[in-house]
Amino acid sequence: MRTFATAMTTAFLISLFAIVSPLEDTLVQQLPPITVAAPKECIQAERMASAISAIPYSMLHKNSTFRPNALSSVIPGLHIPDYGASLTSTIYMRGLGSRMENPVMGLYIDGIPVIDKNAYDFDWEGVSRATVLRGPHGTLYGRNAMSGVLSLSTFSPCDDYRPTIRLEYGTANTVRVGISFTAGRNALSATFRHTDGYFRNSWKNEMCDPYNGLALRWKWVNNYNDRLRLTNSLSANISSEGGFAYGKWQDGVRNPVSFNDESGYKRLSVINGVSLHHNGDRIITDATASLQVLADDMHMDQDYTPKSIFTLQQKQMSGAGTMEISIRRAETGSVWQPQTGLFSFYRRNSLSAPVTFMRDGIETLILNNANSHIPTDIGRLVISDTEMPVNSDFMIDSWNAALFHESVFELDRWLITAGVRLDYEGGTMDYDCMARLHYRFEPVMKADRELSVPYKGNVSHSHFEVLPKLSVLFRASSEITLFGTSSKGYRAGGFNTQIFSDILQNKTMTATMTDMGVYPDRPFVSVTASDTGYDPETAWNLELGTRIHHGRFSAAVSAYYMDVRNQQLTVFPPGMSTGRMMTNAGRSRSMGVETELGWAPGQFRSHLSYSWCDARFVSFNDGNNDYSGNRLPYVPGHTLHLTAGYGFNIGSKTLDIDASLRGEGPFCWNESATQKEPFRLRAGARIALVFNDWEFYVRADNLTDEPGNSFYFKSMGNEFFASVKPRTLMTGITIKL
Repeated sequence: MRTFATAMTTAFLISLFAIVSPLEDTLVQQLPPITVAAPKECIQAERMASAISAIPYSMLHKNSTFRPNALSSVIPGLHIPDYGASLTSTIYMRGLGSRMENPVMGLYIDGIPVIDKNAYDFDWEGVSRATVLRGPHGTLYGRNAMSGVLSLSTFSPCDDYRPTIRLEYGTANTVRVGISFTAGRNALSATFRHTDGYFRNSWKNEMCDPYNGLALRWKWVNNYNDRLRLTNSLSANISSEGGFAYGKWQDGVRNPVSFNDESGYKRLSVINGVSLHHNGDRIITDATASLQVLADDMHMDQDYTPKSIFTLQQKQMSGAGTMEISIRRAETGSVWQPQTGLFSFYRRNSLSAPVTFMRDGIETLILNNANSHIPTDIGRLVISDTEMPVNSDFMIDSWNAALFHESVFELDRWLITAGVRLDYEGGTMDYDCMARLHYRFEPVMKADRELSVPYKGNVSHSHFEVLPKLSVLFRASSEITLFGTSSKGYRAGGFNTQIFSDILQNKTMTATMTDMGVYPDRPFVSVTASDTGYDPETAWNLELGTRIHHGRFSAAVSAYYMDVRNQQLTVFPPGMSTGRMMTNAGRSRSMGVETELGWAPGQFRSHLSYSWCDARFVSFNDGNNDYSGNRLPYVPGHTLHLTAGYGFNIGSKTLDIDASLRGEGPFCWNESATQKEPFRLRAGARIALVFNDWEFYVRADNLTDEPGNSFYFKSMGNEFFASVKPRTLMTGITIKL
């Protein structure tokens, strides 16, 4: 609580100081250009001994990259499937990732960390650069930077940026409107997106994945003098959407989406971050503080069938505060460049996740299971309720405190970096659950009897991690750089809430039969609340790479090996279970090669991103099967993104033609590798007529309408797939005022 209060107080005081500061003298002050590629490093990105991908504004615009999942495959080894809803922002990178809870990639916007994974999938406008640091970066970035860090930099008031309006319209009645401009010390942007949806729910005969979303961003920068700069960044996102277009897999065929109950997701996310930069004679100080609020509400037909079995509502109100301060030497060109810092955050999440068993679910999941334990000559259990709610309320607190240091030694053509982070993380979960039903035991009981089954308690965890790093960079020539890195990262542990419906279901059956005086010969098997915690996942990374720059040609190649302990994996209890849970599956390893090539002679331009990844279990036995040696599920063996284009000058105009290929796969969808997906290529194209102040363009994705699955899961013993989006055509206009 003290960490949270400190962050709140710091953010408020700095924001207040910015607001009440003198305006007249600084409104016309000339601000120097600011470039943020990787917010914490004390050396330039090109001198880092790490695999880095930097996408400038021009490429983001040309590829229509306005959401994080649009970076999938564009960044070698990055896979962000587009499925479900904005809640399910699943990220896989270098063979690591999971569908639930904490991500493997950290997200920073203008140097401010985004704490809640539910806020990772959002629309943006006015982003000047997207930088991805690949591999573990735990020393400077800490938790959840186990496979990399995505850093987004937005346009600043001091940038030479013209006001821009962007309009798009296309397939599925999709509309996107974006505007961004600067005024004085302010940079503002807004974007709105609507789509009718791409997948039809055949049971309701309506589109199941419509979307409406609005994103606003404001950035304020003030240079008080040549030493002190203060920045305030505020972003707000609000959206309402359908989703969960899952089709049942049956007899080797993916059936159409067909479910009867309400499904959808609504979200409000607000993040305000303040950054203070002071350039002293001997020390440079950087301090950031943020307040983050997320409120969302999800409804889901959790059996995904036309039957009325059970539904889930998940409603969250989450608040977080972060604070970080780092200092480094102001002197440049010295042999030793140290950096030391402190980081802390506190997050409180009020979560309500009631599961409602409908009549079909009461019969299938409860009565059939209970009566199978009762001899037929004694009688049978009857539940008269048409609906049985299982209320689950949680209050989850998590906190973190870290001390980190990194030293960079420059010795002639050698650059040696050594660092360590001491990271403490803790959390508690209070749970308050209740199931209530009306039952009778025929033929003994003639009237219904009410039974309430409460389940309350508290669980907690804490972990301490030491995250070292050692890297070496050698400048072989002005064009060739070689590097090697050894580093450790970790993904935070947590608590499983989605398994509590199973816990309450089994406790209800036990309590009902005990209340009747019937004691089954076989116990109901279920986990308890004490089993719902899971430990952090850790990874050691060894990496070798090179970067080459020669005229209009550039290349970057890296090879890595990652040793992963306490692998976090989503599992489904056997049989007709309704929940899922994260567990530590043992040990795995991931190895691969990533490459980026760029060549742009004259008006021709081309770029290749490719990765090969082999991620496998070293040891994993779930008590029923041994999966050691099998490939990790959901991880593509290859990712590919190839673009080529040419600009034809026609008087004062330019005709730009670009073509692209995007490929991902093969996938193993489950641990036993019984469900697989081949490697598939999807083509894209873009044609633009560019004038001085505006451009008109047409673009296409999945041009050949290549089919395929983007996601797999199980529910109640049934298998389901989500499909990739069909061919989409969009036309747009960009106007610079």
